[in-house]
Amino acid sequence: MSLKAVLDKLDDAPEAVRGFYAEKDGKFILNVEPVGGYSLEDVGGLKKALETERGSRKQLEADVVKYKDLDPDRARAALAELEELKKLDPTKEADKIANTKFEAAKAQLVEAHGKEIAPLKERNSKLEATVDKLVRQAQATAALANAKGSVELLLPHVLQHTKVIETETGEFAVRVVDANGNERIGDNQGGAMTLDQLVAEMRQSETFARAFDGSGHSGTGKQVDVSGGKNKADVGGTREERRAYFAQKLGQSS
Repeated sequence: MSLKAVLDKLDDAPEAVRGFYAEKDGKFILNVEPVGGYSLEDVGGLKKALETERGSRKQLEADVVKYKDLDPDRARAALAELEELKKLDPTKEADKIANTKFEAAKAQLVEAHGKEIAPLKERNSKLEATVDKLVRQAQATAALANAKGSVELLLPHVLQHTKVIETETGEFAVRVVDANGNERIGDNQGGAMTLDQLVAEMRQSETFARAFDGSGHSGTGKQVDVSGGKNKADVGGTREERRAYFAQKLGQSS
């Protein structure tokens, strides 16, 4: 048999257990000693508080969904601006109100414009890099071809000593630079060094001379006779065979 926690009348309980009830506020409460966290308490207030808390939480969740796209910082700034506008007297401070609205509109336009041009800036940077590479490659290749240099071997070395600039007329020009990125001088009048001059300098160098066809130079820059008394026409054979013949002679002379 279970005992009721609260009785309106003590007579409602069996006589044998009436001694376990105590009167409180006109009710008879079962007198229970708390053990191990278990006790007899009035939980009506707790239930009501829990229901209230759950209702508040539900309302907060609804508010979060409603305002999820708002930036809290920008919302605070807008509210502060609104409070400032409320303080103004339209009949006396019309210019100030108009200026405030104008600055707010301008800020929004600047922000929107920044977002729109960001992809364009990125694309422009890529195009500039492509133009730089193509312009330098085209002119360097032409200069090496004119000097009968090996484009495959020498092009990377020429490119690392050049850069592209935009002239005052809006055109792109290739400039020869040193290891520090400073433009090199090509003549006694202070003129900029040209690609042809750079290639000619490489042709005379010990490092790059062998990469030029028919240079007639050893690594020291001195003239050497690799023909054995013959010119290309006298050697005979195909162009590749003649080139191999002179290359062999050049190697033996070094």
